[in-house]
Amino acid sequence: MDRPAMASVFRMRHAPASISGVRSLGRGQADPVFHSRPLGEAIRFIVQADGQYDLSAVLISYGDRQTPALGSYEIKQLWTEYGQRWMEV
Repeated sequence: MDRPAMASVFRMRHAPASISGVRSLGRGQADPVFHSRPLGEAIRFIVQADGQYDLSAVLISYGDRQTPALGSYEIKQLWTEYGQRWMEV
């Protein structure tokens, strides 16, 4: 993801987003269910959940249906570029 694309995603940090593909690491534990939340909050959650959940298939969907979902690699790239600024108002 290039810098202009990352900047575009960052500008949408308050847009509704949904998380999918997060799996529990525990045996017999249910996979977590996520409700819609702002994109910035969803990205922060995934970054902080690394090691607590299996995130190999994680996707964050936001915007309209033509907007590509963010996978694990893009989420890490965005967090590296913008860090805690995802939660700024």
